[in-house]
Amino acid sequence: MSNKKDGHGRSYKPPGECVRLSTEEIEEAFGGLFTPGFLREVSTHASTKYRRRILTIEVVLLGLISFVLRTLDSFREIVDRLRMGNLPGLMAAEVTPSAFYQRLGSLSHTLFLDLLRSTSAELDKTQKYQRSTILELAPFATRVLALDDTTLDALMRRAKWLKEYPKGSYETLGGRLGCALDLSTGRFAEIIYDEDAKANEKNHAKPLIERLPAGSLVVFDLGYFSFPFFDYLSERFCYFVTRLRNKATFKEIEVLADGPLYRDRIIYLGKYKADQAAHPVRLVELLIKGNWFRYLTNVLNPQILPAPKVWALYAQRWNIEMAFAAVKRALKMAFLRATHQNGILIQVWSTLTAYQVLQNMRLEIAKEWGWKDDDVSWQILMRTISWYPESRRELPLRAWLIENGEKAGLKKRGVRKRKDDDLEAQLLDACLPPPLPPPAQKLTSRKGRQGKPEPRKTLSLTILAYLA
Repeated sequence: MSNKKDGHGRSYKPPGECVRLSTEEIEEAFGGLFTPGFLREVSTHASTKYRRRILTIEVVLLGLISFVLRTLDSFREIVDRLRMGNLPGLMAAEVTPSAFYQRLGSLSHTLFLDLLRSTSAELDKTQKYQRSTILELAPFATRVLALDDTTLDALMRRAKWLKEYPKGSYETLGGRLGCALDLSTGRFAEIIYDEDAKANEKNHAKPLIERLPAGSLVVFDLGYFSFPFFDYLSERFCYFVTRLRNKATFKEIEVLADGPLYRDRIIYLGKYKADQAAHPVRLVELLIKGNWFRYLTNVLNPQILPAPKVWALYAQRWNIEMAFAAVKRALKMAFLRATHQNGILIQVWSTLTAYQVLQNMRLEIAKEWGWKDDDVSWQILMRTISWYPESRRELPLRAWLIENGEKAGLKKRGVRKRKDDDLEAQLLDACLPPPLPPPAQKLTSRKGRQGKPEPRKTLSLTILAYLA
């Protein structure tokens, strides 16, 4: 069947004919973000499961990635652009919004999860740049990661089943993501999705840790504070850095340093047998601007992990909060367009795929221009990408952004320094690693409390991404 012309002289495929893409069209559509044929390779194994139609797997894939990269306002805009032939790499095709929504319901979200997995694996192979400061903070660790959960926002469309719940209730939210972020690359190393927005983050912790190699170092906040969880990390040969909860009790084993600005001790968490940790940990205390900050780590030797690096590693935990902000605000995942589980997951996996690629690109742009690792603004980057299809496209998107990084103003401007970004010189001098003395007593394990995280109130769908 031959192509026809619309009212603007653009070619389109008439209804009933399946739109197929060449690898060159895919490469051109996203300016080299994906290698030639990459999307086709991901979708080939699933193509035989679905009948031929206008909204093929490739069309939906490209449409959803366009939705994220070009920060479109709604799925309806994907349809409008497809009908007008304004989606890069796709010819005009007569489709309706209802057909697109129905297609999201019929295509399994696992196809988009496969795209996320394949993209992450490809980036692991081709990674050129890393945050050098992270590698310097913990050279002994195989990987340095931040662990945290984030609740997805409320569903945008008010379907009939949603109207029975008040606005803002947990039933109207899209679910919850538990994430391990690789701090050296800024990309997600592992993800777990839970449809229950009220799920306890401790329920997500162990599945994520099980996917990490031995020797990994994990930083996390007080939401994960749990004696059994600390023991679990030590028994899996993983390091950790976190804060000490104010009311936590402990038994002192040995004093490594005791000064007016810096204290360092090896302790057992929990004074009593009914509530105690099995393995010893190190308590590092720093007096900063009149307040004592207390950190815990299972790296017991201060020569291997000095106190300033303990403090600096915990400060890096903020990067996972910044990643969540980028995914929700810059990539618009705060606006969940579908109301069915499959559609929500399709948007989540598509958004995270784009994040993985763009974060890799942010590091590359920063290194090429000699900027700091996180100097590239997410908001300005997304705005600049939206201009790319209307610009001269002799260069792929990645090369075009690198060449025009300064002209496009991609570098953040007027960034305020966070409080306590640097330790004072006096405190740094006080934190010189003390020589490790012979232990006053042999450090042995004891019987720890076999605590459990808060039980689930409901049996909810949980999906581990298996990115590593």
